[in-house]
Amino acid sequence: MTMERQVRSVAGANASAVDLVTSEVRRAVLTGALAPGANFSIRDLADQLGVSHIPIREALRRLESQGLIILRQARSASVAPLSSADLAAIYRLRYVIELPLAGESAGKRTPTEVARLEALLEGSRDHDPEVAWQAHYDFHEALVHPAANEWDERILHTVWMAAERYTHLVFDPTQITEEERARRYETHRVLLDAALADDPDAMVELLRAHLAANEAKIRTHIAALERL
Repeated sequence: MTMERQVRSVAGANASAVDLVTSEVRRAVLTGALAPGANFSIRDLADQLGVSHIPIREALRRLESQGLIILRQARSASVAPLSSADLAAIYRLRYVIELPLAGESAGKRTPTEVARLEALLEGSRDHDPEVAWQAHYDFHEALVHPAANEWDERILHTVWMAAERYTHLVFDPTQITEEERARRYETHRVLLDAALADDPDAMVELLRAHLAANEAKIRTHIAALERL
C-alpha cells in the first residue's frame, strides 16, 4: 500500500527520530489511518516520514513488542489484526495486574499525587482529542502508581498500549456529544473518589466493573467486525 496521508512527516522535528517515528506510526494505527491487517513497505514509510530506514526499523520493533505491528522478513510490515482472542488476553492481564495494584494504592497518595489525579481527570474531558486521550491513559497509570514497581509499570504500559487500539474503536474521542463527554467524566470521577478513600476492596471492585463494561462493549464491536 502507499503511505499517502496515512502518516505525517516527522523530518525536522526536534526529538529522537526513533521516538518520533514510533509516536506517529502508533497514532496512525490507533486512529485507524493504518487499518488492521494493512501491509506497507518500510521504504514507503521512510519516504512519507522523511527519515532513513534505520529509525523506521527500530520504531517498528518497538511497536511489534506492543502488539501493534507485525514485521516481515522482507522490507515490509503489517498492522496487527484485531481479534476477540487478542482482546480477551489483554483484559485478562489487566484484571490480574492492574486491579490488585489499584487496590493497594487506594488511600495512599501524597497531596501532589492527589492534585495530579484531579488534573488528569479534568484533562480527560478536554475538547482536544489528543489531550483527552493522553490524560485518560495517564489517569489509569496514576491509579496504580503508588503500589507499582518498575516491572509492574513496564508490563502495564505494554498492555495499555495494546488495549488502546481497541478502546479507540468504541470510545473514539474525536466526535462525541457533550452528554457522552460528561458521562465519561463521571465514570472516572467515581474511580478517583475510590482511589482517595482507604478502601482497597471498593477500589478493586469499581475498577473491575469499569474494565468489564468497556471490554463488553469492545467485544460486541469486534465480534461484528469478525463476522464481515
